[in-house]
Amino acid sequence: MQTLSRQLRALALLLDYPGGAMQAHLAEIHAILSPLEPSRPAARESLQSLIDHMAAADLMDLQAEFVDTFDRGRSTSLNLFEHVHGDSRDRGQAMVDLLAQYREVGLDLQAKELPDYLPVYLEYCSVLDPSAAREALEEVALLAAHLTAALDRRESPWVAVTAAICRLAGVADWRALVEQQTVQEARSPTPGPRDVQKEGLPADWTPAGLDAVWAEEPVNFLGACNPQHATPAVQTMQFIPRAAEPRSAGV
Repeated sequence: MQTLSRQLRALALLLDYPGGAMQAHLAEIHAILSPLEPSRPAARESLQSLIDHMAAADLMDLQAEFVDTFDRGRSTSLNLFEHVHGDSRDRGQAMVDLLAQYREVGLDLQAKELPDYLPVYLEYCSVLDPSAAREALEEVALLAAHLTAALDRRESPWVAVTAAICRLAGVADWRALVEQQTVQEARSPTPGPRDVQKEGLPADWTPAGLDAVWAEEPVNFLGACNPQHATPAVQTMQFIPRAAEPRSAGV
């Protein structure tokens, strides 16, 4: 099996929900991924540090940590299209299109995970030839960089995995890529996805932050929710009684 393919599958295993089988093969996983270690690794971005952490942790504690990291807050979600489309209808069509890509290379998704689940996407990349695999990784490089930034803010050991994905996608400095996009969004007249960090709101994995991200605009029933609006912006419907018809004689 090609080196890149093995590395992608190893990264997919590290990013998936941890199980006993994965823990038993951590030494083999590290041997496959050791060439991806940067020459001057920051402690938080070291794959060795993550693997040591996963090997030493009790499995149930590790599973709880995984759920707390990736299932609490949209910024660290492993479902790629959630970062792009949120809960809009566009996400459903995007997943249909992605499933079609999988089927084109002979993959039929049977697992319970959605097709935009990052470990599944890495498995897809692993069956492509190296040049096509890198092109597919480049398509999600920006999403991987933002996910890395979110994990870095949380001081999560899994930041080492997403940083390695960025490197395989040709992104040497994920921080610079995130900063570049931030500057571009500031110049754009069209607002991008809501960013609680920019707005000074609580982090989206905290209870207050979750409420802020999912909060909806209050429903305004013709201005009734705001007493300052004495006159509604929309003309209210009026019911006008019909004139009574004359009764016929004898009725």
